[in-house]
Amino acid sequence: MDESLGQAWDKFKGLLRKTLIHGFDQPTQLTLLFAGLISQSKLMLDASTEGSIKWKTSEEAYELIENMTANDNEAYTVRAHSQKKGILELQSQNALLA
Repeated sequence: MDESLGQAWDKFKGLLRKTLIHGFDQPTQLTLLFAGLISQSKLMLDASTEGSIKWKTSEEAYELIENMTANDNEAYTVRAHSQKKGILELQSQNALLA
């Protein structure tokens, strides 16, 4: 499945909430998340750290992902609300690129 980072993060946190006594510490949780991400999301995380997300502490990585997914989810919400069903509209960015 081609999930965005925001979608994968939300789903992952939901699974952790459903199993409150999972026993995984934060570094293990992040390792499990990274293993399930699509390549594009992994590359985006690494690029945002100017190296590798694995070089960050688990607290730094968690905060970075939270910030990135908050922005991703806001952008998705704005795009979803701005499009009309059945009508293809070019947003200003797309119009400039065209």
